Amino acid sequence: MTTDGRHNVRPSLLKRSWVGATLVALLGAGAVTALDVSATSASASTVNLVADPGFSKGTAAWFTRSGGALSVVAGHAGHKAIRMRNLTNAPLTLALNDKVNTVHATVAGATYQASAWISTDAPGVTSAARMMEYQRMLYRGSKLTSSWLRTTGWVHVSTTYTAAANQSTVDFNVLAWALPRGKSLLVSEPSLVLLSMPSQPAPVKVSSRPPKPAPTSSAPAPTSSAPTSSAPAPTSSSPKPTSSAPTSTAPAPTPTSSAPAPTGYKLVFSDEFNTIDRTKWNVRNNSWANNEESIVTSRPDNVFVSNGALTLRAIKETYTVGSTTRQYTSGYLDTIGRESWQYGRIEMRAKLPAAQGMWPAFWLRDNTNKGELDIMEAVGGLPTKSVQTIHQSTDGGMGKAGHEDILPSGTNTTWHTYAVERQPGIVNWYVDDRLVFSKTQSQLSWLDPTFCEPMNIRLNLQVGGSMPAYYGKPVVGAPLGQSDYVIDYVRVYQKG
Repeated sequence: MTTDGRHNVRPSLLKRSWVGATLVALLGAGAVTALDVSATSASASTVNLVADPGFSKGTAAWFTRSGGALSVVAGHAGHKAIRMRNLTNAPLTLALNDKVNTVHATVAGATYQASAWISTDAPGVTSAARMMEYQRMLYRGSKLTSSWLRTTGWVHVSTTYTAAANQSTVDFNVLAWALPRGKSLLVSEPSLVLLSMPSQPAPVKVSSRPPKPAPTSSAPAPTSSAPTSSAPAPTSSSPKPTSSAPTSTAPAPTPTSSAPAPTGYKLVFSDEFNTIDRTKWNVRNNSWANNEESIVTSRPDNVFVSNGALTLRAIKETYTVGSTTRQYTSGYLDTIGRESWQYGRIEMRAKLPAAQGMWPAFWLRDNTNKGELDIMEAVGGLPTKSVQTIHQSTDGGMGKAGHEDILPSGTNTTWHTYAVERQPGIVNWYVDDRLVFSKTQSQLSWLDPTFCEPMNIRLNLQVGGSMPAYYGKPVVGAPLGQSDYVIDYVRVYQKG
């Protein structure tokens, strides 16, 4: 059931495109042997490095994937634009890509800004400006800023990126996610300029596999720049509710780190949530996804521990960070830069929210590749359903497979376990130790090459947005208790 060219069971990965998530992976150092003239000129910040930004040569400097077509049309403020159109019969994610990478040889620490004016004839599409750094075939990092195009008017999108290494190239493109069939994205006045250079360019020496910050989507998943300490403080026009303990229809057990391991496995990580252990988890604050309706905070109202369980709580309140205002807040934790595992069994016991339009998720990403394993996603208002998926890339247009599981009895608003087991050549998904989905290397040729590194754990509760909309369950409210994603424990086991 492909809906956007990225996911075959629901139309969203933009939860992967969190504001504040700079996707920069520093994988090594390159020696400086030559410098790009555009990157060393004192006046480079005034020079647009994009080849033919006015499209005087038509579409010659650009390309897009199969299924998309390019043409030159009238653009923003009297300029020309490239029209990128979906020619297929289904939603398709397209990228307008420069044929020759705009920056030919970076200096580590140089900062660039990419921007464009964009518009669409399909309001509701999300688009983004993106830069990706490669050193030959080695991916060094990327950054994007996305924009939800609510109307057909022109919107300016801009993103900045700091090069991680010397002698890399920077690839510039403009994306449109899940562009409906026959619909188009228009791109006008594309620009990429050098903002700043390090005072003394030098090779960068870093560890071989450092962590990257948290999410993007999608992205996902697409990432925009985060509010900083100089941004206006978050505000809420609604009184903060009291963080009451989570409720359940059955008493929670008292799990411990000595819980019996599955046969053949040993316990290597456990959090029973007697407290929020910040040596294990990052608690994200003032971040948001572009295709949903909440801002995640680290406030005790949204993230708290009670009776041996972690609660991520969605609250209906007007909340503002910088220039962004949403009508809900929620919570998000991950182990990025703290803990990660390539093989083994990763398991969670949880109760999912009952309120319509809630979107809880339990998922894995690694530090450098773009593959993703969704152990569990669900939509409030569908009390027996959960979704399990695997993605070669959250950028879209690549391999993916998914499953919709239906509980044989009961509802997901009571305690259930959700787990994935990853070993060379195979991934298995379980609900209450019931095998619900499986994929092997023979079925997916990209499985082992994509998931070749340790993966971190992510727990988040989104509100509304594309996945609930796809299932016909838009958010209609968030009553306390019914809007809670309650997690009894998270455990990781590996072969003993």
